[in-house]
Amino acid sequence: MPPAPGPAPAVVPLTTDTQLASLWRDVLAPSFPPAELTSLEDLRAGCRAGAQTALGVERDGRVAAGIVASWSPSTRVLLVDYLAIAPGGRGGGVGGLLLDRSVAAWRAERSPALVLAEVEHPAHHPAHPQHGDPAARLRFYARHGARALALPYFQPGMGGPGSPRVPAMLLVALDVGAEAGGGADEGGDGWPDSVPGDPVHGFLAEHLVACEGALVEDAATRRLLGAAAGDRVPLVDPADPVALAAIPVATLEGAERYAPPRSAG
Repeated sequence: MPPAPGPAPAVVPLTTDTQLASLWRDVLAPSFPPAELTSLEDLRAGCRAGAQTALGVERDGRVAAGIVASWSPSTRVLLVDYLAIAPGGRGGGVGGLLLDRSVAAWRAERSPALVLAEVEHPAHHPAHPQHGDPAARLRFYARHGARALALPYFQPGMGGPGSPRVPAMLLVALDVGAEAGGGADEGGDGWPDSVPGDPVHGFLAEHLVACEGALVEDAATRRLLGAAAGDRVPLVDPADPVALAAIPVATLEGAERYAPPRSAG
C-alpha cells in the first residue's frame, strides 16, 4: 500500500533578505533566462517598497518554490513576475498549491481588479531543458482557470532603451475582480467573456514605462495599446486550440525586438 500523503506544505510570505536571496539563487536564477530575470538587488528593493510581493514554500531552510508579483495601485492590477519551483522539485503539485493560495491571499489583502501573468506562446517558443516547456506551462495555468487576453502581447525590455523584448507572449488572467467582470456575459465556468479595457490599457502603459524607461509608441507598442483601447478586452480559454490560435501574436520584427530609444516615434 502506498504511504498516505503528508500535509500540504505551508505557503509563507518571503520578506527577509535571507529568504529573498534563497528565492533568487535557488528558484528564479535556474528557471529563467537572464533577459527575463530581475536582479536580487531590485527584487529586495521592490519587496521593501511594497511594489512587489513574494510568497513561497520553504524546505530545510531554503526556498523550494516561489511566486513574485508586482502591484499597480493606480490600476489595481497584480502582475505575476515569476512562478517557479527549484530544480528537481517539479511535478509534485507544489506549483498549483502555491498559485492558488497566493491568488486567494492577494484577493483578500488587495482586492485586485485583475491578477495577470505572462506566458510564452507555445506555438512560438520551444521547450527548453532548463527553463521549461511553454505548452506545459500554459496547460498548468489553464487547469487553474486562467484565461488569455486577446492582445498582441510582448514582454517589454527589462533593461530600458535598447534592451531585448520577448516576442510572442501571452498575457493571461488568473483572477478577475467583481468590478472587472461586472457587466460581461459569463459562461458556466463563472468567467466573464471579457474584461474592461481601461485597467488593462493603463497597466500596459505603466508596465512599459517601468521596464523600458518611457512610453515610446513604436509600431509594436501601438498595436498592443490599440488592442486594449476599446471598452473591453476579450478573454480566451487557452485550453481551446482554435480560440488560442485566433489571438494576435506579437512576433516582432527588426527594431521592434528591442525597447526603442526615447526619441523614437
